[in-house]
Amino acid sequence: MVASAIVILLYIVIPSPYRSPSVLLGIVGSFWALTFYFHWRRANDARFVKALLTEFNERYDKLGSDLQFAISRRGDFEKETELKFIRYFNLCAEEWLSWKAGYIYEEVWQAWENGMKQYGRDPRVIALWKKEEATDSYYGFRFPGTN
Repeated sequence: MVASAIVILLYIVIPSPYRSPSVLLGIVGSFWALTFYFHWRRANDARFVKALLTEFNERYDKLGSDLQFAISRRGDFEKETELKFIRYFNLCAEEWLSWKAGYIYEEVWQAWENGMKQYGRDPRVIALWKKEEATDSYYGFRFPGTN
């Protein structure tokens, strides 16, 4: 149906010396190829985003319960806990970089940022982030709630 409409429209628009079946077929074929390319590109982008989300979520799942436990305890963080938070900062910076590049949807980023803010309310996390931030190794990322 759409292809027929395109052929009729092209027949009207194209100057008469170029109204041969081969020219019209070539133009319609080009439109089909372009449509296929955009569909293919969108599907690949969706697979890429899904892979990113899966990787980021798996990495957080490995850290999340330990981070939650650390926040619930009083006193200084143990060295192992600090290293887990540093891995979390790296994850957050990579998520931020992917969001900034347009690979992560705004709604997903907002949810992740809200999760980060819960950690950014803990003075120990703030102190650790300030120490880490001085290394300038987080691609320009600023941990929510610590600045």
